[in-house]
Amino acid sequence: MLFRKQKGRFCRICGTAVFRELTARTLWQGWWQPLSAALFNPITIILNLLVRSRINLLHEPGYDLVGTRLDPGKPVLRRPAALVALLPAAFVLFIAGSLVIG
Repeated sequence: MLFRKQKGRFCRICGTAVFRELTARTLWQGWWQPLSAALFNPITIILNLLVRSRINLLHEPGYDLVGTRLDPGKPVLRRPAALVALLPAAFVLFIAGSLVIG
């Protein structure tokens, strides 16, 4: 298991870009081991959402930037990686439906 983290000083735009990239990776890489799928990945997604609320409190970048801004890209749920997260959800619904039907 690998827990990715990126430390640094970010403006709101760059923080959003890093959040989206790491959350998208979590959505497509975090479901492939049973313990990770059942425990670690859902917790990581919840923690990422809490971090997003802190990112939204950051200031917009000023005009005196030292470096270039990161491109925030598409929102997380509009990225192809988010579709992979539907596979475990579909599997759980399939198992639950099978148990109900008998």
